[in-house]
Amino acid sequence: MTQTATHMSHAPVSILILEDGEIDREMYRRLLKKNADIDFQVTESTSYLEATKLLQDHRAFDCYVVDYQLPDADGMAFVREILSRGDGRVSPAIVMVTGQGSEEVAVEALKLGVSDYLTKKRISEGEFVQPLKNAIEKARLRTELRHYREALERSYKDMSDFAHTASHDLKAPLRRIAAYCDMLQEDAASRLNDDDKGILDRMSTNARRMQQLIDKLLAYSKITTQQEDRQEVDLNNLVRDVIEECAQEGAADKIVAGDLPKAHAYPEKIRQVIINLVGNAQKYRDPSRPLEVHIDGMDVTDHILMSVADNGIGIAPEYHQAIFQDFKRLHTQDDIEGTGLGLTICRKIVQMHGGDIWVESEPGKGSTFYFTLPHRRNGNSG
Repeated sequence: MTQTATHMSHAPVSILILEDGEIDREMYRRLLKKNADIDFQVTESTSYLEATKLLQDHRAFDCYVVDYQLPDADGMAFVREILSRGDGRVSPAIVMVTGQGSEEVAVEALKLGVSDYLTKKRISEGEFVQPLKNAIEKARLRTELRHYREALERSYKDMSDFAHTASHDLKAPLRRIAAYCDMLQEDAASRLNDDDKGILDRMSTNARRMQQLIDKLLAYSKITTQQEDRQEVDLNNLVRDVIEECAQEGAADKIVAGDLPKAHAYPEKIRQVIINLVGNAQKYRDPSRPLEVHIDGMDVTDHILMSVADNGIGIAPEYHQAIFQDFKRLHTQDDIEGTGLGLTICRKIVQMHGGDIWVESEPGKGSTFYFTLPHRRNGNSG
């Protein structure tokens, strides 16, 4: 576990100072000695080659103070050497020092990975120890954050592996139950009374529902564990494929799309959102009229606004937020089958993109689901 700022004073802090000027090194030593609450253990080097030899000897330091101008190289070369020898798990604290301050040099140093950039004029005025403390603490926090992120990724992978294993182990006996029910209904139909046949029907129906629930839970677990790169997505092509797929579920349904923009998104995840919303429209159709679904989208100032509108049975206003909760269903399984996870998955995916999702609907007047996605011009954010 890395140490926090409150515990920094209780542990020695090793510093490598790469500076060829004796007067400057003496100034650094004096400023560090004035700081009584931290035991600074200082190693000094006067050249790039000498400092590189220290790195080759597997010396690791809590902080590096590097002069920009060296007799045998520039300080940037040594910074690159430090970063190249790291394993990526520990963030080094690096402070670049220069006699002649330059905004271009400062920007270059910070982009390279330097924690702070100081002019020797600022150091001569006493501004040295606190920037070093800040750099060390920021490096420790970055390292700790990286460790937490790696632990979280391992946890996600373990969860995904568990979900796949559990899915396989649960679905296998369910398939056998469904198969036995089918065999009984086929081979023993003449020997079964109406009550027996009703029990078999219910067993078969519940086995199928359980399989659907396992599939949805597996899909939900994949949202955060499945690796996918964000990219510029032509929503016209994506939606066209979805319409072709969903049309197989309802040949008489009218599913159309307008001219859609491009978005910076996870393509397979957004495809899942559209499939779920169109599937919802097919599931909650109004039996008194043919189903119509219209998918549309437009560029707004800082995002894409997508909509999926239908002429289904509609949703009462008091349920507009509740339907996005886990396992929330407004109808019984006997009325309309479902798991209550379809809209939860949509919400999770849209939130991963930094967007929002909501519905506008009234009973008997259909529903329009809206969600936002990053604009392609803002695609590198988030």
